[in-house]
Amino acid sequence: MLFDAALPASPEPWWFDFDALERRGLVTGRGGGRGSVVFFHSPLESDDEWVLRHYMRGGTIARILGDRYLWQGVDDTRPWREWSYTARLFEEGLPVPRPVAGRVVRTGPLYAADLITVRVPGARSLDENLGEAGVSDATWRAIGGCIRRFHDAGHWHPDLNSRNILIAPDGAVSIIDWDRGRHRAGTDGDWREANLQRLRRDLDKRLRIRDRWVYTDVCFDRLRAGYEAGAISGEG
Repeated sequence: MLFDAALPASPEPWWFDFDALERRGLVTGRGGGRGSVVFFHSPLESDDEWVLRHYMRGGTIARILGDRYLWQGVDDTRPWREWSYTARLFEEGLPVPRPVAGRVVRTGPLYAADLITVRVPGARSLDENLGEAGVSDATWRAIGGCIRRFHDAGHWHPDLNSRNILIAPDGAVSIIDWDRGRHRAGTDGDWREANLQRLRRDLDKRLRIRDRWVYTDVCFDRLRAGYEAGAISGEG
């Protein structure tokens, strides 16, 4: 188990137990996605809401391994990588949720894992927003500005998509799911453009498969404008 040393108490095993959280009346909701996600009130004396994510495999291998991963040392586990990298980003002042704690349960050559982060109040994914009313031009520019902040600091998100971009009620943008994040040294800009194009392909793909998806090429033009303008706030 690893956790934020600033916590007033060490994590308890039940913090990672969906049923235990439910019995204590702390659960406030559940989320979708490949991993199982539950939202719950912080068990500490805090007004924060936390997010518990149980890592689940995707694709064909999920039928075989489900929520199990091959053990190759604690430093290579999903929660260790994501917690450590997200903590680095948070300390640098970049817009990511604050990491709280991670847990690995090893069984022979395999392990299962969980991660707890602080929930961004009222935030919803870009995917959720586009599946309903869409987002404003200002928000598209804010998304571009947010991505630019990470790129300018040398941080690369290998799976940048509409599900891991969060938008708060005030328009502030943050990015989640950094377990495979990497710092790219040097000034070569090819990886930056490739990262933007990866997001664009995801948006185009979602447009093809979703019954409702409020997105056009003009939306990405607004995102690009925000990116080119540099880091900007999500307000306005």
